[in-house]
Amino acid sequence: MLTSNILKGGALIDDARRLVDVWDLEGDAACNLQRIADQNLLAKPSRARADAVLQRVLRPRLVEPGPQVIAALKELWSSPRVFVEAYYFESTRSDGLLAAFAEGPLFAWWEAGRVTVDVDEVAIWLAELAANGETPPWGDKTRIEVARHLLAALRDFGILSGTVRKEFSRSSLSIAGFSYVAFRLHESGASSRALLSSSVWRRWLLDSGRVTELFQQAARNGLLRFSSAGSSVRVDWLEESLSEVARAVA
Repeated sequence: MLTSNILKGGALIDDARRLVDVWDLEGDAACNLQRIADQNLLAKPSRARADAVLQRVLRPRLVEPGPQVIAALKELWSSPRVFVEAYYFESTRSDGLLAAFAEGPLFAWWEAGRVTVDVDEVAIWLAELAANGETPPWGDKTRIEVARHLLAALRDFGILSGTVRKEFSRSSLSIAGFSYVAFRLHESGASSRALLSSSVWRRWLLDSGRVTELFQQAARNGLLRFSSAGSSVRVDWLEESLSEVARAVA
C-alpha cells in the first residue's frame, strides 16, 4: 500500500538543510538525532513537533539510507539547487505516494503537453488508488488536503511553480543533481541498462533522450564512462563513492 508523510511535513527543505549542516559525521545516527532534538536545533515550537519532523520525515529520507547520504549532502550544501535535487530524490525514495504521482500522472500530463495541474484531478487519482486498495481510504476532505500537499511539495522541489495555480516548471535536472541520483541508483545495484531506463528520471519530467544526453554530459565531465549502441548500454563510474561524486560536482 502506498503511504505518504506529506501531511506531516511536505518538502521541509530548510529543515533538511539545517539537519545536514549540524550533523556530526563522527557520531552515530541515534546520538545525532537525540542531540538535534534535545537542543532544538531545528527551532521547532515544541518537542513533539521536533520529534515528528525528525523521526517521521527526515530520518526516513536522510538517515535510514546510510551515512553516505548525509556525508554527500554536506558536500552539496553550498549549492542550494543541487542540494534540493538530491534531497528530492531521497524524499521520493522514502515517500511512495509522492514518487508514484510524479512518475505516473504528472509525467503523463507533461508528455501530453499540459501546462497546469489541477488539485481536483490529483484528488480523483487518489480516489482511484483508494478504490484499488493502494492507499488508505481517506475521506474527501483529507484526499483534497493530500492532493494540495503533493502539489505544494513538488512546487518546493522545483518541479512545479505557482502558488494557487500550479504550472509545470521549465527548470531541468542539473548535471550535478543527475550524477548524485545516478550514483545512488548504481550503489543500490542498478545495472547500466537499468540506470538509463529507470522510471526515477520521470520525477524530473525527463524522457529517455534527455537522460541519454545527461549521461553523455557526465562522461564529458569525467565522472563516468558511457557507451550506448542499440540495446547495449555500459556505464563505468570513475568515482568510487557517493561523497566523491558529490565532491566532484559541487
